[in-house]
Amino acid sequence: MHQACLKDTQVKINSEFTIIKKYLSGIGTSYLKSNGIELAVGDDCAILASKSKLLISTDTSVQGIHFLKSMPPKAIAYRAVSTALSDIAAMGGTPVAFNLSLVMPQIDSDWMKEFKKGLQKVSTEHKFPLIGGDLAKGPLQISVTVLGKPVKNILLRSGAKPGDLLCISDKLGQAYLGLREFRSSALVNAKTRPYLFPKAQILLGQTIAKHASAAIDVSDGIIQDLSHLIARSGVGCEIDIAQVPVADNKLKRQCLEFGDDYQLLFTVPPQKIHLLQSDIKSIGKKCHTIGIIKGTKLRVLNNPFKSIKNWDHFS
Repeated sequence: MHQACLKDTQVKINSEFTIIKKYLSGIGTSYLKSNGIELAVGDDCAILASKSKLLISTDTSVQGIHFLKSMPPKAIAYRAVSTALSDIAAMGGTPVAFNLSLVMPQIDSDWMKEFKKGLQKVSTEHKFPLIGGDLAKGPLQISVTVLGKPVKNILLRSGAKPGDLLCISDKLGQAYLGLREFRSSALVNAKTRPYLFPKAQILLGQTIAKHASAAIDVSDGIIQDLSHLIARSGVGCEIDIAQVPVADNKLKRQCLEFGDDYQLLFTVPPQKIHLLQSDIKSIGKKCHTIGIIKGTKLRVLNNPFKSIKNWDHFS
């Protein structure tokens, strides 16, 4: 009986390592040396050689809460990594590597093949490798830890000062419209891609960091994320809802509340705004001024809605 138990356990262990080797290894290996990774997947820990500060952030995606069960595995993988990477963008950093922990109910080789394609896609886009992680059985969820390095200035939430202008990088609501479209069509197309494959604004964050005083990515709705920024900075703010660009004015409230666009919300001293706008334009991006840092509380101007809700992970 004892030998049978040992044999069964050994089969499970071999199965886990086979899955990791086949589907979760060899992703971004060409970037290991250039990103300072001395040892990646295959040992107890990865080894990273670093002479500078590291930016580290973890994000967990749970099926039914952060992504739909019906989504393509490629999109599930890409989205899980990209949303975590958005925190590196918000601090003006550059990606170095990522770890991934995958919990799944059973092994489906076709699903895993497509999941790996999503990891490879985001790894190639940002030139950073997968260097480790974990695999376990249970309800589907993905936890991603991203590592980055500051390019020059590290953008914090705590740097906003009275008189700074409040800006946002682009329209809100593309992801909301994408989710609506995907629920009705189940297609991957130009309309659904902003939700299925959200882009971490890495180059934009690096450009903003040259001039901005504070920043945050919009992941939980603009009012909630702005509240986090001004709380950390110890300042108040006036935001003009009429100036906030959205993807569909008929659905403006939903666009403001949804949050999954991962646009960057930031503050900039007024004397630097023209230089910042010029630099952002040079990389093909936009900058919209939507408010000002002033007072001690958050004031929402020109708000046609009784309230603008926030995303709540436990609602």
